[in-house]
Amino acid sequence: MYTMPEHIYGYASIRTGHRKEELIANFENTKLYHDYKNTALAYKDLFLPIEDRELNPEYSIIENNMVFKPDDMLQVDVITSSRRGMNYKLDCIVEQAKSCYTRPFSTVIVVTSINAFGSCDNIKKYYRIFREANIGVLIPDYTRESALSEYSTCDFGFQPRSPIEYERAFELVNGLEDGDIQDNRGRIGSGYTTSFRVAFWLYELFKIPEKMAVAMAGCSKNGFHMKADSYEQTVNYKEELELMEKHFVISSLVKRNRPVPENFEKLMQMCEDSNNLELSCIYNKIPMIFPIDYERLKLKHHGGKKELARCLKLYDENLINQFENWINAGNEATDFYTCCNIEQYLSTRPIDL
Repeated sequence: MYTMPEHIYGYASIRTGHRKEELIANFENTKLYHDYKNTALAYKDLFLPIEDRELNPEYSIIENNMVFKPDDMLQVDVITSSRRGMNYKLDCIVEQAKSCYTRPFSTVIVVTSINAFGSCDNIKKYYRIFREANIGVLIPDYTRESALSEYSTCDFGFQPRSPIEYERAFELVNGLEDGDIQDNRGRIGSGYTTSFRVAFWLYELFKIPEKMAVAMAGCSKNGFHMKADSYEQTVNYKEELELMEKHFVISSLVKRNRPVPENFEKLMQMCEDSNNLELSCIYNKIPMIFPIDYERLKLKHHGGKKELARCLKLYDENLINQFENWINAGNEATDFYTCCNIEQYLSTRPIDL
């Protein structure tokens, strides 16, 4: 029989290096303020009924940082230098669940990433506790076919996943090593402008050289590739990749931005044996590879420099010359996307930030 959990919490831990005086004087301009606000918006955009008052945080979140209000759906631990590694509100959720649960999964914790629980050791520790206390963990990941992270122990109905998926989540967490979980702090995970996306896809389609793509995107070379790495893990990218396949047969081109993973041959063998690319990525600790990109990486792996050289001959010289004329006329490189006739092939869904 379907029953809703007694408690559902959207949880996050946010670090700040600001001193108290700095936060008081300029709170709305601090990274902490924007991280907290983005966290609240992320949970509201998922499905949690986050109250509007929580979308515009005030400095009082610091003063009340050691206060657990069990009726608040949004629970955020602000980790400061004096509270390094301390997850007070998470611990309160656990203690509440231990003391009053009446059935399995009477408490569910929703997080946007497993690194909300801290370091690798902390993640393992909390998952052991979650299992003992029958606490469900829900981690959406819309780049997966299931729309759930491999570390989720419950589904979108707040019920335990199938026995195989449930046990696999704990198995995978138990096998985690330092470096397996990406730390998103400092990662370029936003600013996926139309200019960037057009430049990125022209680059992936081998229409333009790297230098031109970087200029169009308005980034440094490293910044462009960091943003591209991040973008390739979004639902928008997945949808656009399918559109590029439909209109340009991009699967016939080498994957340009992403290198071939070190254990790619092992991945290919496992994928061949299981006929399941997603599980093969999970067990080889490789970020999700979409089927179209899997074919492109196989081209890159088997064809090497010869295959890359074939693709580099596909540059659109007319487009490149048009860009040079555009710049020589005093126009901004980041505005050139309006001349590229590729915007029509971009996904129309809201951008993942």
